[in-house]
Amino acid sequence: MRIYAKVLPVLERLPPDFVADMCLVTVRREQIETVLPDLVQAIAIPRIVFLVNHANGSGNLLTALGRSRTVLAFPGIAGYREGVMIRYLDIPQQHTVVEERAQDVASLFREAGFPVDRVRDMDAWLQRHAVFITAMVGALYENGCDARRLAQNPETVRRFIVAVREGWAAQDRKQVRAAPFALRTIMCWVPLGLSAIYWSRLLASPRGDLYFARHARNAPAEMASLADDVRSFLRAPQAPGLRRLLASIDTWRRT
Repeated sequence: MRIYAKVLPVLERLPPDFVADMCLVTVRREQIETVLPDLVQAIAIPRIVFLVNHANGSGNLLTALGRSRTVLAFPGIAGYREGVMIRYLDIPQQHTVVEERAQDVASLFREAGFPVDRVRDMDAWLQRHAVFITAMVGALYENGCDARRLAQNPETVRRFIVAVREGWAAQDRKQVRAAPFALRTIMCWVPLGLSAIYWSRLLASPRGDLYFARHARNAPAEMASLADDVRSFLRAPQAPGLRRLLASIDTWRRT
């Protein structure tokens, strides 16, 4: 077995003359517009892969960079910073996803050891995910951004599940492509009581903090931007429970 080791440059700013086969964009939602001008000018990079939690559509990215350069994806990992080190772990329930047409990008991640699913409509996937994650984060913020504390609050866990159902039902009516099968099963098709038990157990375990709470504690501005994305495709008065949790994100951001 051969082992290949490469040191990949990690840059806050991308020089216009930087040459590479591919650039992985791993900024937070509210930072996309800040880095976009650098990406536009870096014409020597033919593939720009966005691994970003956004749900406002990709039209502005495609316009700025062109369809052939732009690839939408999302990482199936959770992580946190420890000094100058970033530690991460795979999320078995959510593989890394890459838009269907980008076989080269999907192959790259698979070669690096990440399970990958190819998705036909990444904008739809990102919108569905945004409903799920903002509902989860709103519930966490209502409980001090403490996953174990949320796990011990069955009423809020149920409200989180109902909020996702509301948001996804609104998207169903707009014929947005469905959420991933496994997540849709536990969120929508399993009885509410059993779904609440599943999420309470997950939140009470170390994974509850690693998957959700750690990032939410450190990225309130990103969560607020994502909440704005969700509001942009919800029609009033759709999804009142989800809107309540979105408001909790705004409240946490202001404190």
